Amino acid sequence: MRGKISLALIFYLVISFSIVTVKSEERIEPFFNLVLRTTGGGVQPDYGLYIAQYLREIGIEVEVKVDSCPGIIIAFDPNIFDAFDLTISGFSDLRTQDMRDYYTEEGQLNLFSLNKRIPFQNESEIMQNEAVTTYDLEDRQQIYFDWQILFMDQILPLLPLFSSRQYMVTWTNTLGYDSRAGLVNSLPYMEYDGLHEGQVTTDEFILAEANWRNLNLLETDDKPSSFIFSLMSEPIVGWSQDFTPLKTSLVSDWNQIDESHFTFTMRDNVYWNPSFNITERDAASIPLDVSTTPLMIGLKNGDFSNGSNMKVTAKDAVFTYLAMSNPIISENSYYYNWISEAYVDPEDDLTFHLQIDGNPLTPELEPYVDFWGNLNQYILPEFFLNSTDPTVSYTSSGAKCTGLYEGIADTDPWVAYSTSAFGCGKYLLDYYVRNSITVLQANPYWMGIGAIDGTPQDLDIDTINIRVIPDILAELAEFKAGKLDLSDLTHFPEERKNMQADSRYEVQCHNAFGFSFLAFNLEKPHIGGSDNQVWVNGSEFGNYTKACAVRKAICYAIDRDEMNQVIHHGEFLISHRPM
Repeated sequence: MRGKISLALIFYLVISFSIVTVKSEERIEPFFNLVLRTTGGGVQPDYGLYIAQYLREIGIEVEVKVDSCPGIIIAFDPNIFDAFDLTISGFSDLRTQDMRDYYTEEGQLNLFSLNKRIPFQNESEIMQNEAVTTYDLEDRQQIYFDWQILFMDQILPLLPLFSSRQYMVTWTNTLGYDSRAGLVNSLPYMEYDGLHEGQVTTDEFILAEANWRNLNLLETDDKPSSFIFSLMSEPIVGWSQDFTPLKTSLVSDWNQIDESHFTFTMRDNVYWNPSFNITERDAASIPLDVSTTPLMIGLKNGDFSNGSNMKVTAKDAVFTYLAMSNPIISENSYYYNWISEAYVDPEDDLTFHLQIDGNPLTPELEPYVDFWGNLNQYILPEFFLNSTDPTVSYTSSGAKCTGLYEGIADTDPWVAYSTSAFGCGKYLLDYYVRNSITVLQANPYWMGIGAIDGTPQDLDIDTINIRVIPDILAELAEFKAGKLDLSDLTHFPEERKNMQADSRYEVQCHNAFGFSFLAFNLEKPHIGGSDNQVWVNGSEFGNYTKACAVRKAICYAIDRDEMNQVIHHGEFLISHRPM
């Protein structure tokens, strides 16, 4: 029945608006063809094949093209963006309701080619801007509610698919691990109760990850690099599993001066880890020691850190935020375009000020509520990465930066930092072997505050071994053999059920804060393009553009419940909202 209704709708809209009856068993010549481009690995190709099958039943032929390397389609790469009509993508780890980077014409991640020529897009952007500048929670939620109705009814650039539950497994001798908090935040609370099968020592924790690319977070945002850096650094402002700011990290307090002005005070007596140069180290090297291991020299004044001579201060926080928002050096500057100004308090080197602007395109400062989620940024050493160069550059929102310039990433300290990074966090980078392993050692200089509850903690696990195992089947096999202490069971429902019934294992579950979706390229014929300007009037179909009505028919034809049952054993959550 679903297919016939969708088919009739497409006939009504695309062919001469006449009523057409088609027998389900007859071969339907396609009305038009589409290209669905997705990436290899995981379940995205499976999604694509099912969607192609559903659309074939209503007369749309879909060619599924699978890229060889995993990842999502890069929205703003012109060499990629024009090559598909549909694509499978997703939002991961959403920390905010502000989706303007994705759902506005100027958004840096506008995968859909949204633009104000599309009916109702201008109204959509006005409502989004109103929501992010509204402090009253009830009013704000009502605006977002009304916006979602408009967006999904009159524009419909995507079909939300699934939100996953993530399942992590440890051995039952591992105490203190909390999958919701994540491994990095759990480590100060973790210890072993005896040995599990295959384990040889209680001093180390072994897990698997893909190869990291660059440990300077200003130059990369791949998951393995970010994870390793998170072991070595600390976030400026803590962030809870319930998406609220915490005072359990480097910032211990804050105050609001007015709607756009905040001050933040950092902990005293926190020091930068030693600036060890580990590029020549291997498994046979003597233990890390400031008296024997070479120390890297910073760019600014030739300073180095020995673990107790360079204090972490507000200057480092300000540098981090300004650097992250500077497109000269940052891969993700658009996340910080709300920073109008950032500076150290003139009377307290542990306090910094942030001026917030919800819309940098207007002359006045406008309130912006959703900046809190982006304060949870791992801090960078200003003394090492900044320079004395008087060059003034500007952030994505127009704030001034001094010391950052074109070519700074090619200087010796920056190049060294990309493979020998250090922070002020729980662990020190010891050595790595490309395609094999990365090893970190517990940091004796760590501040000793647990991020989960802010209580004093220490590290019972001395060594973190991160083995390079990019294949998830191989990772699971190594875990079952006792050669890993943690593994992801999300894509192995049968194995998970077996392990849940096995007393040797502890399986934890938490909801993933994001969802997958089918995206439409709104510049393409039939689903967009000039058909975005052709109106279809009639009580049966409502008042929509021809392209929007076709997108609605496509969405209606896709059986997400069946996909969930077959691909995910019915365990994922079907998503219905665009945020």
